[in-house]
This record gives sequence, structure tokens and C-alpha cells, in this order.
Amino acid sequence: MRTMLEKKKLLYKLFTFFLLFMLSLCTGCSLNTLGNVGNTLIEAASDVNIFTDAEELQFGQAFVAQHEQQIKLYTDPVVTNYINELGQSLVRHSKRKNIRYTFKVVDTKGVNAYAVPGGFIYVHLDLIRASKTESELAAVIGHEIGHIVGQHSMKRLTQVYGIEILKQLILDEDDSILKKVVAEVLAAGLLFRYSRDHERESDFYGVQNVYDAGINPEGAAVFFETLRAMRGREPSSLEKFLSTHPVPSERVLNVRKQISGLPPKSGLRTDSSRFQQIKRRIQ
Repeated sequence: MRTMLEKKKLLYKLFTFFLLFMLSLCTGCSLNTLGNVGNTLIEAASDVNIFTDAEELQFGQAFVAQHEQQIKLYTDPVVTNYINELGQSLVRHSKRKNIRYTFKVVDTKGVNAYAVPGGFIYVHLDLIRASKTESELAAVIGHEIGHIVGQHSMKRLTQVYGIEILKQLILDEDDSILKKVVAEVLAAGLLFRYSRDHERESDFYGVQNVYDAGINPEGAAVFFETLRAMRGREPSSLEKFLSTHPVPSERVLNVRKQISGLPPKSGLRTDSSRFQQIKRRIQ
């Protein structure tokens, strides 16, 4: 009987063989046709994840251990508890509830939030300040949960490292190798180089998530409008966010189209007094 590693190696080899086979069918094709097929196959390869939940968590924990040596966490329990409670309320209505999520606040300049494999989500103080209502903040957190739901970082790691890192994660032969890979990924910002399709998918998951959680999804469109205004007024504060996300104007159109297709729902929350208290507390 094959071990889990042997089964995954076989799956990965079969997938690679399939790609090569499809390319071989294009022998004699025009360069344009070959290029189109190649691009399609590359896109397909970028959507494959060969990691289990346990392996994703192991990698995420190793990443977080190094990452948190380089950032300044914000530890005010009033603020961190609020962010965790808001995040967990969204997790309960997300498409991936079988893992544990951890929400932390970062005291680093810049309007940003990001997700690390294994359910670790970081929210910048400036993001809370830039959000005018709770629904706007929830939309961004929902988007980051969407990256965890879609396992986008692990798909990226599969594409870049494939079986080699998988072998290390499963067999735990030498943790120095894992630490080296994590350091490489951290230095290159590899985990946050999502494709445009992954970003669009996360926006889709985020809008659906906040709607299912009883929060007004219009907050997503309003926040993207805010980003569009900030882009012209203070681009430096958005530098990191804009480098890893699609153009705000495109996102406004996409989410408004999605929102228009949602069934009517009464009682959707746009804001809360607690959120406004948190904003005043961190000013």
C-alpha cells in the first residue's frame, strides 16, 4: 500500500505528464496556438495544491515564527480582541471552517492586511483607521480569509517548489531545510504574489462571506472607492497594498456586479458603535 507521500508524488507526476502530453499534441501548431495552450496549462498548474491542511499549518507556523521577528505587533487587548472577534464571526460563515484562524494587529505604517497559510491573518492599524465603517473593515478581512479558503499561497508554493518542500514537510527530515525555504519565501514575498484570478476569487469569497455573516457587502465597494481616492491623494500609504492587489476601479465594478446578484436580505449591519470606539482608541 502506498504512503501518503507516494500517492502525492504519483499525483504530481501524473499532472506533470498530463501537461507534457498536452503540449506534445501541439507539435506542428503555430507559435500563437502553442503559446495559448502553454498559457492555459501554466494557469492550470498555478491552481494545483498538493499540501494537506496539516502540512499547510506546519509551513504557516514556521513562516510566522520568522515573520514576527520582523514586524511590530500591536498588543492592546481591547483592539486585538475586537479584531479577533470580528474575524472569527466571519470564519464561522466562510467556506473553510475546518482549520483554526488567528487574527493579529500590526503596528506598521500602511493600509494593508494579509494572510499566511494555516489561518494566520494580520491587520494593519492604518487599515482600521482608513475604514469608515465596520462593513469596510470586514470586507477586507473577508478578502484575506478568502485567500485561506482558496489556499492561494499553498498553490503558489506547489507551483514553485513542488514535491521537494512537500517531502520536507511530511518527513520532517531536517528542519533546517524548511527554515531555509521559509526564509527564501519570506525574503521574496512569494506568499503574497497572487495571480489576478486569485485576487478576484478572494474578492468573491469576501463579499459572500460578509453577506452570509449578516454584514452589508456594500462595504467592499465603498472601501475600494476609498482606496481609489487615497491612491491619488497619498499613494505612499498604499504602496504595499497596491503592489499586491488589483486596481481598485476594477474591483469596484466586480464586487458591485456580484452584490447586485445577491438575494435581498434584511438587517445587514453596516457599522457598530464598538468599531467606532476602536477607531477613536487608536487615533
